[in-house]
Amino acid sequence: MFDSSQLAAYLKRVGITAPRRPTLHALRRIHRAHVGAIPYENLDIQLGRPIRLDTDSLFAKLVDGGRGGYCYEHNGTLAHALEAMGFDVRRVLGGVARETEGEGNWWNHMPLVVRFPNGEEYLADSGIGTGFRDPLPIRSGSYRVGPFNFGVWDLGDDEWRCSIDPRVTNLTFDFTLAARDVAEFEAKCTELSTSPDSPFVKTLTVQNPGEHDIWVLRARTLTVYDPKLPDGKSVKVIEDPAEFAAHLRGRFNLTLAHAEIEALWTKAEEQHRRKLAEDAAAGRDPSLSVS
Repeated sequence: MFDSSQLAAYLKRVGITAPRRPTLHALRRIHRAHVGAIPYENLDIQLGRPIRLDTDSLFAKLVDGGRGGYCYEHNGTLAHALEAMGFDVRRVLGGVARETEGEGNWWNHMPLVVRFPNGEEYLADSGIGTGFRDPLPIRSGSYRVGPFNFGVWDLGDDEWRCSIDPRVTNLTFDFTLAARDVAEFEAKCTELSTSPDSPFVKTLTVQNPGEHDIWVLRARTLTVYDPKLPDGKSVKVIEDPAEFAAHLRGRFNLTLAHAEIEALWTKAEEQHRRKLAEDAAAGRDPSLSVS
C-alpha cells in the first residue's frame, strides 16, 4: 500500500481530502475523484516503454508523474490508496470480453472488490475507460451512474459479469471474488503491452468517463458519448498536433512533454491512415470511420 506521503500526494492528484473512516460514502467519493482526475490511456505502450506494476512505479507514473494508465495500473494505484485509507480491498481475476471471445480472455483485467463490515461487497474499477464513476454493488441488477446504465450479474460458480451501457459499447467483463496477487497478472500485462497483435499496441487510446459524458480518443478520432446529443454521441477527427495536445493536456488531464506529444501524434497519424485504408479495402464509408 502507499505510505503516508504517497497517500497525501494521491489525494492531491485526485483533488479530495482523506476520509475519516472507510465507509461506502467515502469509497464513492474516492472512486469518482480517481476516475475523474486520472484518464485511462496506453501512451507508454505506444512509446515503447515497459509497464511496471510495483507500488513505487505506479506512484511515480499515475500520481507524481501526472499520467494515466490501463487497467492493471489504474486499479493497482486505486487499491494501494484504498488500502492506505483502511478499506478491505482485494484484487480479483477479470476477463474483458470473455463473454464473446472465450476463456483465453481471463487475466486481461484486474478489478477490485471492496468489502464492508456488514458483509456488503462493491465492485471498484477505474480501469475501464468507458466504465462507471461510482462503485457498483455486487448484486444482480441494473445500476444507473449519471446518465449511463451498467449491469452486474451473478453467473454462478463464483463468477460475475459486469455490462457497460450498450449506447457506448457492446462490452462486458467477467470477474471472480477470490483475492489474487499482482504477480499473477504480470505475464498477461507484458503480453498486452508488447505483442504486435495486442489492441493496446495497435491503437493509441485515451478515455475518460465524465459526470455527464464519456470521452474516447482512438488515434485521431475523438468520440464523445452523451445521451443528450441527437445520436447519443459526436465524432470528429483531430486535425493537427496543437488540437491533439490541447485535448491530452485539457480534458484528459495528462502531463506530457512536447517531444512525447510529437511522437504520439506521429503514431496517431499512422494509425488513422491505416484505418482509412482498411475501410476503403473493405468498402466501408471512410466518413463513418472511427479509428
